[in-house]
Amino acid sequence: MKAFFVVNPTAGKKRALTIWNRLKTLIDIPYEFALTKSPGQATEIAREAVKAGYGKIVAVGGDGTVREVVQALSHSEACLGVIPAGTGNDFIRSVGIPSEPKRALEIIKNGNVRRIDLLRAGDNFFVNVVGAGLDAEVADAVNKSVRFFNGTLTYLVQLMKVLTVYTTRDVTIEIDGKTVKRRAWLVSVGNARYYGGGMMICPDALVDDGFLVVCIVNEISKAELLRFLPCVFSGKHKNHPAYEVLKGKKVKIKFAPPAKVHADGDVIGVTPVEFSVEPGALKVLTWKA
Repeated sequence: MKAFFVVNPTAGKKRALTIWNRLKTLIDIPYEFALTKSPGQATEIAREAVKAGYGKIVAVGGDGTVREVVQALSHSEACLGVIPAGTGNDFIRSVGIPSEPKRALEIIKNGNVRRIDLLRAGDNFFVNVVGAGLDAEVADAVNKSVRFFNGTLTYLVQLMKVLTVYTTRDVTIEIDGKTVKRRAWLVSVGNARYYGGGMMICPDALVDDGFLVVCIVNEISKAELLRFLPCVFSGKHKNHPAYEVLKGKKVKIKFAPPAKVHADGDVIGVTPVEFSVEPGALKVLTWKA
């Protein structure tokens, strides 16, 4: 089965190109590749590769590159492979792909095919976590900032800035036709467990169970929120009384006033927003069948 590698040379602060140049000398299966030159082009390249009959489409980059490639692979027979070369690399944590590029390449050559679910909003598909509220505000600030530090430190710096002006808001959440109302800092909807470079916001999420996990951080003081957030990296936050988990297949979120919406690390608009699950919509190459 021929492989096509979609390489984002700017991913991981341009580290992806260095990784690719070293890795391609080790590839001993039939393959072709292309370098992306602009945002969104990975989707176009992947679509052409699927049409050309490539059975393995490999994203070389971070979660943004994966998300772009997935747009072309959803509900197709082509399999997604990943060579992690981004900053956060959250997707690989949930599907069992190693972070070391050489080991990830072994999966491209000899791995198993696993079917996983996708998140959907309109015509767009997402693999990790979407949501609205404080974390979307921080994601927007991070994406717009000049990054002098690593991903986690940049996130914390921007979080402190956002918290000086952001407050909790009333939110109405409809899950499979049932409505709940809360006053919350954020609402995250997880297909997978991680976002933000290793933050396990939805520790109970499974990528292949046909459900979405709705995680709510209800109103607490800013001081308590700052004590809460470090626990997200270990998953211990799930025991905090302000943390609430619901489950369903279709989720609508409406904040008042409207809040920014994030999906796989990028801000995609403002509430109201609707998400649904697409069971088994993506074939992924991993060690776990």
